[in-house]
Amino acid sequence: MVNGIPALLGKVANVATVGLLVVADATNILNLFSGPKWGIFNQDGSIAVKPDSMVSLDFKREWKIPNYPVEQGSFQSYNKVALPGNTRIRLSKGGTDADRSNFLTQVATVAQSLTLFNVAMPEGTLIRNVNFVDYSIHRTSTDGVGLILIDLELEEIRVTATATFANTTAPSGADPVSTGSVQPQPPTTAQSAAAGSFR
Repeated sequence: MVNGIPALLGKVANVATVGLLVVADATNILNLFSGPKWGIFNQDGSIAVKPDSMVSLDFKREWKIPNYPVEQGSFQSYNKVALPGNTRIRLSKGGTDADRSNFLTQVATVAQSLTLFNVAMPEGTLIRNVNFVDYSIHRTSTDGVGLILIDLELEEIRVTATATFANTTAPSGADPVSTGSVQPQPPTTAQSAAAGSFR
């Protein structure tokens, strides 16, 4: 202490630490009001299914490694093929009869659609481009008559690009175009002769 001024050298670090903690707490409080972190969302980010809560989420990714037999009872492995990811989600919905009815209609509608969905968690949207393959409804006396549990199964859909060719050098290289139903025609002489060589 010099002339009545306390030594603050060790205290300055504590003030900085407290400041960081206050900022972190404020960020966490703001995140509580920033919208849903869990859910099934459309590609545009809007929520597709609005449950009261997401009870559980299971995600499975699987690969297959093909094998073929070789001499003396041995085998050889080759390649590694990724299978579509599988996601199982359990949702719950309570509220009034109308709330539960609207929820069931919402689930049935999205389950029948061909739309691709994303599944979001607090860590981010880690499960993308999935569609419904199954859903089941559960009601038990232990959960109460006013609570519906729904198990959803979603499967990954691989979105692949298709090649299109315009202005090809040879007409045979152009993309085939469907012009409707085609009527059968008798074969030409050249076609009959070519087919006759296979008899």
